[in-house]
Amino acid sequence: MERYELIIVGAGPVGLAAGIEAKRAGLEFLILEAGTICQSLVEYPIGMRFYSPADELAIGGYPFPTPHDEKPTRELALNYYRKVASAECLPIRTYERVERIERVADGFLLQTIRLPHQRRGQYHAQCVLVCTGVWGTPRRLSVEGAELPHVLLRYDEPLRFWRKRVLIVGSGNSAGEAAIRLADADAYVWLAVEPPTLEQCKFRPFILREVLLRVEEGCIRPLTEARILRIQPDCVDLRCAQGVESLPVDFVLTLIGLQPDRSLLEPLGVPFDEDGKPLHDPETYETPVTGLFVAGALSRDSFIYIARERVRNAIAAIAHRVRAC
Repeated sequence: MERYELIIVGAGPVGLAAGIEAKRAGLEFLILEAGTICQSLVEYPIGMRFYSPADELAIGGYPFPTPHDEKPTRELALNYYRKVASAECLPIRTYERVERIERVADGFLLQTIRLPHQRRGQYHAQCVLVCTGVWGTPRRLSVEGAELPHVLLRYDEPLRFWRKRVLIVGSGNSAGEAAIRLADADAYVWLAVEPPTLEQCKFRPFILREVLLRVEEGCIRPLTEARILRIQPDCVDLRCAQGVESLPVDFVLTLIGLQPDRSLLEPLGVPFDEDGKPLHDPETYETPVTGLFVAGALSRDSFIYIARERVRNAIAAIAHRVRAC
């Protein structure tokens, strides 16, 4: 069985940033990733733009170049993080999913499944840092019909919706961006939001500006104060500021947020707050389970530029713990 001072679970941007800090701190560490590096970004819609400027996506002191001060895209980000991981020679094992973390007397035992051959792996670590984020577990609507096959929790390519009737549900940036891109792909788009106006949604200014432009052009049809009542194979019943509607739809795209996967942390007895995030020390990012740390979206640091700075605190605490043993 391989032994390490630290195992990092997840090789997304925050996991990579943690790996860089661990390497600079001189820790013996390994990064385990269920997919490829930055798997969550791989699953983003093709051509998706980030809501943050390029410098806020950079990690490890490596500049993030973008042409003509444009918003970074999924493709630019994937290329950037791949190059950073290669430049740092980070010890990453991709397609190795951590199935279980067990507490043992001198640290943790991690059980893994290695794809594609389903071989089992086992590792020992003095400390574990979980950077799995929340991308893998989108929230579903709690209404009749939410499980129907035309109700999608994410999408990959706007062209798939060409000339189709699509109801997008959500009041955040992802829903606004999807409405823009599907409208530009000649889909017939309704955008159902909870607030009384689009201006009260959680859209970044440039997203709001583009949504409003397409509303004015008649490409996006907003439904405010919307509440979905029932989803049927060929229509959606909802109540909104405009009254009760029964919309004929081909697809329903529900972008109503993400939630953390508790499967690794709950068996260890990690308590969770009301927002579904694990409780942890705000300075060291250690959970109430000694030696078990969280970072990134799991620690409520939803933005990379915040998480990349604060993950240093977690690595510093881990290095101190390891050297004190």
